[in-house]
Amino acid sequence: MLIRIKKMQFLVGICLILQIILSSLFLPFHFIAMFLSIVIIIWQRRFCVLQIRYHYYAVILYIYRLFVMLILTYSFFEMLYLFLTLYVGLILILLSLKTFL
Repeated sequence: MLIRIKKMQFLVGICLILQIILSSLFLPFHFIAMFLSIVIIIWQRRFCVLQIRYHYYAVILYIYRLFVMLILTYSFFEMLYLFLTLYVGLILILLSLKTFL
């Protein structure tokens, strides 16, 4: 079961990175990452998830992204979203690779 959750964490991290790399396309990578994070949060006791807080961060980043897209037009807030998404995505990838290797 631990390998399955690590694969899901890896997918969340990859989706967050792809959201930044392919931001010119209107593909819902962050929505997919948020959906997987919600599944992981709901099943956290069954999956025995380590570092669950990063999945909460992915969900909060999605809400922040909607807030930035709809209300704020300052580039500072968009840059903050970019850095936080990179951070959470890389941390989730590193946590999941720890079990694969």
